[in-house]
Amino acid sequence: MGREILVVDDVYKTYPGGVRALHGVSLSIRKGEVVGLVGSNGSGKTTLIKVSLGLLSRDKGRVELNGVDPFKDPRARENVGIVFERPTLPSGIPVKRLLEIAAKIYGAPRDAVDEAIELAGLRGHEHKSFPQLSAGLKQRAAIAHALIAQPDFIVADEPTSNLDPLERVRVIELLSRLNREKGVTLLISSHIIYEIMRVAVRVVVVSKGRVVRDGRIDEILGSNVKARIRATKPSLVAEVLRRRGFKTKILGATVYASLDGRKEALMEALLEAEKLGAYIVSFDVAEPSIEEVLSLD
Repeated sequence: MGREILVVDDVYKTYPGGVRALHGVSLSIRKGEVVGLVGSNGSGKTTLIKVSLGLLSRDKGRVELNGVDPFKDPRARENVGIVFERPTLPSGIPVKRLLEIAAKIYGAPRDAVDEAIELAGLRGHEHKSFPQLSAGLKQRAAIAHALIAQPDFIVADEPTSNLDPLERVRVIELLSRLNREKGVTLLISSHIIYEIMRVAVRVVVVSKGRVVRDGRIDEILGSNVKARIRATKPSLVAEVLRRRGFKTKILGATVYASLDGRKEALMEALLEAEKLGAYIVSFDVAEPSIEEVLSLD
């Protein structure tokens, strides 16, 4: 990975009334990384993002965005694209015209508008005004608007929270493509763990205004990822799994087993259980809730 794009060091933030939103938060993001910022609603994710971008003051601590304090110098945000949970863009003109105006402001090359429309999947919708777009297309239009400045770093705060399942997937895949194809550094916040699993390699977990975990997503998930096995003889299946070192729990005809990164060993155990007379009806990986996986509360 390259240089540090964002450095947050021992930052505190308290709102009027004594509500402390951030308690000594520290994190750093390097060029080329895809980082998931994960936490339940009210955990401090949005406050951390706004402080990191210099859109909100901090009580104490250090923030550097592209080597500059963004609260003191807005030029720190010049190569940063920002996508908020509920994007708002001017409503009286077509999206393409809006992007053309943005391109002139940023001095972007002539083909930047068409490239942003193509990348964001807006082809066929670019002549509509913002209010005419669906929620998912509005989010993609906001991403296209962020792309006009050709940013090195995109910060997306809960970019899928108001979307239907199909649009959620499309927006996450779009952000992932920007990293793979354009090398754009990404910070994506969400309270839905499996969405972050689709795109991020590293995850920063925020709970009650503190960073409680920071590392590779597979390391943080660890034994909290559960295999879910429906079988005709669940007790037999559980017994075979326990002999092979898996932690198990039986609920009705379903056996839950901690995966521990040992999927091949688990499949071998299921084959053994079938040879002993169990029939495996189905097998999948349970999608854990954020509270179960990350022990936020």
